[in-house]
Amino acid sequence: MFRKPNYFFVVFGEAHRDTYPVDGGVYSHDANYITSSGITLGDVILLYCCGNYPKHNQEIPGLGIVTSIETDGIHYQYLPFCHPVSWSAFQPSVPDLQELGKINWTLKGNWLRKISSISFRTTIGGRQIDWP
Repeated sequence: MFRKPNYFFVVFGEAHRDTYPVDGGVYSHDANYITSSGITLGDVILLYCCGNYPKHNQEIPGLGIVTSIETDGIHYQYLPFCHPVSWSAFQPSVPDLQELGKINWTLKGNWLRKISSISFRTTIGGRQIDWP
C-alpha cells in the first residue's frame, strides 16, 4: 500500500564531505539519531550544503529519495535540480526552519530535521530535476 512520504531537511557540513559527498547517495549521521528521527524508505530529503561546501556554497543542489537506512547512514537516490535553491531564497520561505538563520553552520557537522510537506513544496516550487 502507498504511504505518503515524510520530508526532511539535511545539512552537509565539513564533517563527512570527502567520504560522503552530497551527490554520492549516502547521508552519514549517528545511527541512533537516524533511527529516532522517524525517517524511512521512500521519504524525501532536501540536501543543503553549508557555506564551506565546495561547489554548492549555501544552497540546495537537489533532493534525495530514501532507498535504505544502513549503519553508515541514509542511502538515497540523488536527484539534482537544474538550478540549485540558494539559502537566501529558501530560508525565509520555510516557516519550519525560520530559526535556522541564527545557526552558525560552520560549527555543525551533518544535521537532520523533519519539515512539513508545505515547506517542501514551497522550496522546490518551479524547480526542475536535471534528469540523467
